Amino acid sequence: MIDVSLLGWLLVTLTSPLSLVLLVVALGSVAYIGVTALAAAPPRRGARAIGTGAAACALAAGMIGLRVGSGAGAAVPTAAVGIAAAAALGATAACAWTFGAAGAAALGAARARRRAAALRAGDERRRLLAASQRAYVEGDDLAAETAAADAAVARLRAAVGALEDARAALEARRDAARGGDGVERGAEDGDPAKEASALAEDLARACDEAATRASMGRRVLAAAEAAALRIACNAPLRRLLRRRPREAMQALATLGVGAIAPAAASIEAFLGEVRAARAEVAAIAERRATDGGAGPGAAEGPASAALGELAAMESAYGALLERLRLSELHASTRASVEQVESAAGALSAAARAAAVDPAALGALVTEIARAESAVAAAAPEAGGSRALAEALAEGSLALDRSDATSLSELIAALRELR
Repeated sequence: MIDVSLLGWLLVTLTSPLSLVLLVVALGSVAYIGVTALAAAPPRRGARAIGTGAAACALAAGMIGLRVGSGAGAAVPTAAVGIAAAAALGATAACAWTFGAAGAAALGAARARRRAAALRAGDERRRLLAASQRAYVEGDDLAAETAAADAAVARLRAAVGALEDARAALEARRDAARGGDGVERGAEDGDPAKEASALAEDLARACDEAATRASMGRRVLAAAEAAALRIACNAPLRRLLRRRPREAMQALATLGVGAIAPAAASIEAFLGEVRAARAEVAAIAERRATDGGAGPGAAEGPASAALGELAAMESAYGALLERLRLSELHASTRASVEQVESAAGALSAAARAAAVDPAALGALVTEIARAESAVAAAAPEAGGSRALAEALAEGSLALDRSDATSLSELIAALRELR
């Protein structure tokens, strides 16, 4: 019995030396398979260092704590098992690092591809949505509807024309069967006269049926032309209803005064589109009236209704635009008034701050008067006292009025007394 222990812990008990040899061979096979797999796999940075480190750590641990068997002869099997186990562990660690990193890279690449595909799909959806919204706003579906209606009317007109041609051919054949004077040919004969009469009756019935069908076709054609005209005349109005300035109205309702100018610009541009739509409807009505398929009065009803709706829309938005411009003018006026008030307030504050203190003026006059009195006492002159009294009276009056001009006159008068 051979005991295999690590750091005093019993790992396995081998029954014979052959089992020990098989254990060493198995560990060596694991190491060989790992090395072979590493050679076949793409090189991965750090795999060699990890495998070598794991093998070195395992070999050190085996040298320190691994024991295979007991006694003096346990060194050789311990070394063999330790080396084989270290090689197997190092190869396994290197394989785990290499193939784990490869798997992680593959998963990351797959995730990146899915993310890129999702982004491309999102971009494509957004592009299609933007294209559909643009087509809706521009009225591409309305143009296609109008074109389809015109094509249907053209086909119906061709069919009615074919009915008219068939009726004319039947009438010509009927007239030819009757003869130039309207008397049936072969009436004086026996059986051929009866056959000619039966043929004439059949032709008359066919002509009546063709005339009825042609009349019904003309009525259907007239109704179809009226419907196509309504579709064509209503297409500009429906397109304008889609392109009305909703954002400007919402901004005007929520933002208030700050949205007046952008809303006015949007409404003015929309009014230009309304005028263009009116011109387009008038052109459609004139073209359909002179097209030959309908009379001049056939285009008046749908065109008049569409023009009336467009005129009402233009009037409503025009009145709103005038109110917006008036509001913008009022807002500009209020802003100007506020600026004037602010400037005036600042100027008033500056003027109050720059006002001359009456107490300082009084002290100045007093100092000047004392100085002039001292000068007069040192060198008295005739009339000096009276002039000084008048100057002091003017100075007092100037101080009462806080008049700078009077103060300057006072100082000049005091200078004249020297």
